[in-house]
Amino acid sequence: MSPDQRFSPGDDLAELVDGALAGTQAAWDALVVRLERVVWKAVNMMTYDADIRDDAFAATWLRLAERLDTIREPQKLPGWLATTATNEVRQLLRQRGRLPVGLPDSGPDQQGGGLGSLLDTLPGDDGDHERDMIAAEDARQVRAAFRRLDDGCRQVITVLVLTDPPLAYDQASELLGRPIGSLGPTRKRCLEKIRTLLELEGDAE
Repeated sequence: MSPDQRFSPGDDLAELVDGALAGTQAAWDALVVRLERVVWKAVNMMTYDADIRDDAFAATWLRLAERLDTIREPQKLPGWLATTATNEVRQLLRQRGRLPVGLPDSGPDQQGGGLGSLLDTLPGDDGDHERDMIAAEDARQVRAAFRRLDDGCRQVITVLVLTDPPLAYDQASELLGRPIGSLGPTRKRCLEKIRTLLELEGDAE
C-alpha cells in the first residue's frame, strides 16, 4: 500500500495534518473532506451571495495551505477554519460593498431552524408556537424585523437560533469574535428587539 492510500477523512486530525505537511496529497484531500462542512457552515452564516461564498471557501483553504505549518494543535483546526472563513467573507463583503448575513427575500429559510425556530424563541407569554402553524404574514413580518436589526444582532441570531443545530456558545464565541459570557445576554436582547419591532408593526396596523 502506498502512503497516498492510507489516509481517510476519519483519521486523527494530527495524522492528516502531518501527512499534508509531508506533501501527501491523499492526506490533504482527506483533511478537506473531513472539514469542508465547517467552512461551508461558516461562510453560509455570513452571506447568501454564492460568488462570495465560493470565493471565501477557496480562500480559506488557501490560507490553511499557506499556514499549515503553524498549526500547533490540530484538534483546534475546525475553529481556526471557521474563524478564517468568517474573516474571508467579511473582507470580500467590504471589498464589494455588501452587507453581512440576512434572510432570503422569500420562501423557507435556507439555513438551520429558520423562521419557525426564530418565532419559537421570541420571549413572551405565548412562546410555544408550532412551526407548521406560522402564517405567511407572520413569516414576512419576522423577516422584515430581522433585517432591521444591527449587523451584530443579525449574526448572533443566525448563529445561536437559525442554524440547525445552533452552535455551542464556545464555537459561536470563536466564530463571531465575541466573549462567550456576552452571547446569552446579547441573544436575549436581540430577540427582544425583534418582538418589540413586531409589536410596533402590529400597533401601526
